[in-house]
Amino acid sequence: MHPWTRASALGIAATTVISLLVATPATAAEQNKLPGFTVQHSAAQRALEQKFLQAIDPAQARELSTVLSERPRLVGTDGARWGAEYSRAKLREWGLDANLRDYSVYGSVPKNIDVRMTAPQQRQLEVMEHPYPGQQHLDEAVVGYNAYSPAGDVTGKVVYANYGLPEDYQKLAELGVDVRDKVVLVRYGNSFRGVKSKVAEEHGAKGVLIYSDPADDGFVRGPVYPNGPWRPADAIQRGSVQYIFNYPGDPLTPGEPSVPGTDRLDPADARNLPRIPTTPISYGQAEPLLKALAGPSVPKNWQGGLNFGYHVGPGPTEARLNLDIDYEQLPVHDVVAEIKGSTHPEQKVIIGAHQDAWVYGTNDNTSGWVSAMQIAYGLSQLLKTGWRPQRTIVIAGWDGEEYGLLGSTEWAEQHRFDLLTGAVSYLNMDGTAGKDFSAAAVPSLDDLVTAVTKDVPDPDHGTVYANWVAATGGKPKPGRLGSGSDYTAFLDHLGISSAGVGFDSGSGEYHSTIDDLDMTERFLDPGFVHHSAAAETTGLVGLRLTEADVLPMNYSGYATAVQGYLGEVAKRGLDVSSAVRAAQEWQRAAGRLENAREQLTSGANLPPSRADRMNRALLWQERSLTNPLGLPGRDWYKHQVYAPGEYTGYASQPLPAINAALDKGDRATAQRYLSTLTLSLYAATALARTSG
Repeated sequence: MHPWTRASALGIAATTVISLLVATPATAAEQNKLPGFTVQHSAAQRALEQKFLQAIDPAQARELSTVLSERPRLVGTDGARWGAEYSRAKLREWGLDANLRDYSVYGSVPKNIDVRMTAPQQRQLEVMEHPYPGQQHLDEAVVGYNAYSPAGDVTGKVVYANYGLPEDYQKLAELGVDVRDKVVLVRYGNSFRGVKSKVAEEHGAKGVLIYSDPADDGFVRGPVYPNGPWRPADAIQRGSVQYIFNYPGDPLTPGEPSVPGTDRLDPADARNLPRIPTTPISYGQAEPLLKALAGPSVPKNWQGGLNFGYHVGPGPTEARLNLDIDYEQLPVHDVVAEIKGSTHPEQKVIIGAHQDAWVYGTNDNTSGWVSAMQIAYGLSQLLKTGWRPQRTIVIAGWDGEEYGLLGSTEWAEQHRFDLLTGAVSYLNMDGTAGKDFSAAAVPSLDDLVTAVTKDVPDPDHGTVYANWVAATGGKPKPGRLGSGSDYTAFLDHLGISSAGVGFDSGSGEYHSTIDDLDMTERFLDPGFVHHSAAAETTGLVGLRLTEADVLPMNYSGYATAVQGYLGEVAKRGLDVSSAVRAAQEWQRAAGRLENAREQLTSGANLPPSRADRMNRALLWQERSLTNPLGLPGRDWYKHQVYAPGEYTGYASQPLPAINAALDKGDRATAQRYLSTLTLSLYAATALARTSG
């Protein structure tokens, strides 16, 4: 048994709550009141949460992870279907209404990936890792390749371009290096790999090789696997290069679900498909390419971890990429369980995690899906006591996330109307096999997420909040969401408030064959205790959103954040005074609404009609921040405050339409979208006022 005894931790927490409620009834009960809950309901909610926490067991997390890690589960393969069917069977075994939701999505399938060094010497590069003890069904594992790369056979002199970002190409130009008709060699990190392909394409390169440098996640960081958690010389980071910054999901059905009857684009017209061959290699295979390069020495911050001085080229290193990749319709299998709400069944809290993986994916993202399944199990145990949620709860295991957020995007597009009218929040779980806590959310959920972390035990730090403090070295707060995981369609496209929590340990297994059970058990999350802590944290956030009399969402902090973003825009020379006034009005109105909510829930009676008006206002304020016409040049993205930048990769670019236009020197477009944002802020203010 793991030395951390969860029963003891939960028992102490339960005893503390009960003693406070019993000791001095009125005062203690009021002190334990939860935001958005009446005093009486708060006591019942805390008791419900204790029952939920008691149902979460790390031993179950290990059992589920062991089974799901048996074989690779890449989208479109037999392994993916097997994993989805196993998950559905488990959810049904626990008494939940679980089903598969299937889509047919345009995707790539590698037939033969051939990478060679052709000068100054001939060398065949390996595109598959060697096996390790205990790895089953390795014959089902996909070779190292990048999903959605076009097929192609290109040969050219190699140029090393650091992380492959716009500023790196600017530096190459300063060094007199032209990448046109070259094969660009770039290292992973600092941006989404699809951005690396896009920037190389924009600069006229004919192909891209991406490798993981040991300075970033290899031997420079510590002992490599199997002696430690860092990336060994042969481990390859697979991944998609789909241009998700334009839109994710099926390339041929943007904005519509990929189901029978949906019109599909010609692939030549799909704006999220890259146009030049791109493929990954390990740092062991990149070493001879880099070592043979001549030309200028690299700038100091371009030097990686290999034990020689890096040069940019071009040549004399040459490389050939011969990528035989087919495109076909791939089956996508989402696993969806739904628990109908008793009072407001039309309002939904969705908890999701992707259950596909590049290979075994024990961390990415078997861990997140296992944690979501633990939440489902905990809810199933509550249902056996006669409890029913006030709002509907959806537990979803998405397929095809690794290729381009396929399953979540198609499901969200298919259920757009119901989600727009009734979805309260989407809670994402992507990576829970680790020891250090992190969170990201829209500002309206900051206070809720933070409060919950103080109520969930952590095996190393007492509470998850204390873990978070230790991980950040100070007073923590959630980060902001951009893209790169399954919240994207919910937040960026539909305007549904979203959050994601997880745990991480420093490691180098990402998207390689060593992301397996052994890595997780020995290095990432021994005992699977943080899998369970993540399940408890997200589970309590979900339960409070599901059960609250009035939703515990605070938009006054959101308005403050927007004012900060506008201040940064003002530094770029745009007059933001009207927008700032609108944000200030929203802040005041939202603050009054939050005060009114607490006054209403503190009284002896809770008028249902007043509570309903408040809930509608709180639910719809996030929607008011969207623009139905979308962002300039990226109309799938609707959110005006948060979206990924075209060159930021996964990272959020605040006020994306405005800042992207200013980046391009287009002040007229920036001004136009600033005006649109201002109107949206006034719409949010009106919503807050009508119910406050």
